Order: sequence, then structure tokens, then C-alpha cells
Amino acid sequence: MLDPIRLAFRPAGRLDVPPPPDGGPELGPEEAIPIPGEMTFDEFLEGLNPLHHLPGVGMIYRAATGTEIHPTMRALGAGLTGGALGMALAGVMSAIEMTQPVERIRAALNNEPDPLALARPTANATDVAQAYQRWSDLANPSRLAAATAAARAMG
Repeated sequence: MLDPIRLAFRPAGRLDVPPPPDGGPELGPEEAIPIPGEMTFDEFLEGLNPLHHLPGVGMIYRAATGTEIHPTMRALGAGLTGGALGMALAGVMSAIEMTQPVERIRAALNNEPDPLALARPTANATDVAQAYQRWSDLANPSRLAAATAAARAMG
């Protein structure tokens, strides 16, 4: 089990992934847990601000205003201004910022608690259960077969 998404939803202090709360079957090694996270419309609009995407200017703008944009919008904006390389580098920078390596090293050297573990809220069991339920509703084989048959009948 090397899937970081599945590891992120395990209870604190446990190394195993909890069973699905809806009573469904265990996930296989190649399956991923549904993510109960979404981007709001306000986050989408904030991500359209071109000042976030200009190289160098975006970092200064975010530091001065204290605003942050969704990593998806950061990668898409960097793809528009910097092409495929800009998109890839924005993804790497978002990952680095999300893992806070400098702060974590500083805390380890000072024998302080890990700031990432303190800042990360634990997964709400209700949110995870709702994500599983939405996923099982969407991935229902009979529903998928009906939708496929209807699409083929239309065209």
C-alpha cells in the first residue's frame, strides 16, 4: 500500500487503512480511496487572477496579499504561461509547498513537533463515508451500463 491518498485518510497513530465505512469490499492495491475534497467557485475565480501565474510576480503577490490558489489552478495557469515545462514545474513547486520541507527540517533539528502533522486536520469519518457513497453511486455497474446503452442509442 503505497498510495499517498489512502495513507492520508488513515486514523492518526495507525499504519493500516480503515475498512470502507459503507461496508463495501476492501480496496485493492491498485484502487484509490475517493477524495472528499473539491474546489469552490471562489477558489476557481481566484485562480483566474493572472498575477498568480506570472513567474516571480505570482510568488511575491501571494506573499504580499496572503492569498493562495488551488494547486490545480496553479498548474493550469503555469501551463498557459510556461507551456508543458511550466505546468510540470508548478506541480513540483506545489508539492514542495504542501510538504513544507524547510519547516519540517527546522522543527526536527529543534526537537519540535512536525508542523505538517499539526496543520493537517484528521479526516472526518462522515466526509469519507459520503465520498465512498458518492463513488459507489457513480460507479454502480447497472447505472453505467444503462448510461452506456442510452448513449449508444442516441448516436
